[in-house]
Amino acid sequence: MATLDAVVIGAGHNGLVAAAYLAKAGRKVVVLERRDVAGGILANSELEPGVHAPSLVHTVGRLRPSVVKDLKLGAHGLELLEPDVRVFAPQLGGEGITFYADPARTAAGLRSISDADAAGYEAFDRKVRALSSFLAHVNAAVPPDIKGPSFADAVAGLKLGRAFKGLGAKPGRELTRAIPMAIADFAREGLTHDAVVGAVASRAILFTGMGVWSAGTAFV
Repeated sequence: MATLDAVVIGAGHNGLVAAAYLAKAGRKVVVLERRDVAGGILANSELEPGVHAPSLVHTVGRLRPSVVKDLKLGAHGLELLEPDVRVFAPQLGGEGITFYADPARTAAGLRSISDADAAGYEAFDRKVRALSSFLAHVNAAVPPDIKGPSFADAVAGLKLGRAFKGLGAKPGRELTRAIPMAIADFAREGLTHDAVVGAVASRAILFTGMGVWSAGTAFV
């Protein structure tokens, strides 16, 4: 029997990425999957005759560009589409709420629902982008070796510190305050209309198994 360095249980997207990185590093890996198809929630199924698409996932917003580059996913046929419309939230009254890639266009569309949200949306969007940019940097960083930190660990720590300082005094305080918050509370601080808050908050809990009032969902 061949000797293996790792056994990955489940051929979902996370398992496949982990196995690919291990194999890329020269490890002997086997991936075990109960189903007859790989991909997990990203696996294609025939939704209608001739229409193949993932049945459980409609976005890959958390896919890191570094993974696409490292595993050369483009060469294997991966093509990511970035639609102009990011979210459409239908309403009982017939008129829905549309969130676009362009914050200004989104704000303009909110005027028919809430003047306050139309006026405050762009500032809210800027705050979210500033905080999420730093958090993405943190998530991509390799934790230091606590027992024997290296020079590379020190450099990484300095880069993180510089990035945090770059947020400024107020955004820096806002980050530490916002991380443990529920997304419903965080969204309510910048927006007022229930439907707008609900549409924004729902984005934060996709694929998490949590609700909008769950602590820490503002971080997600």
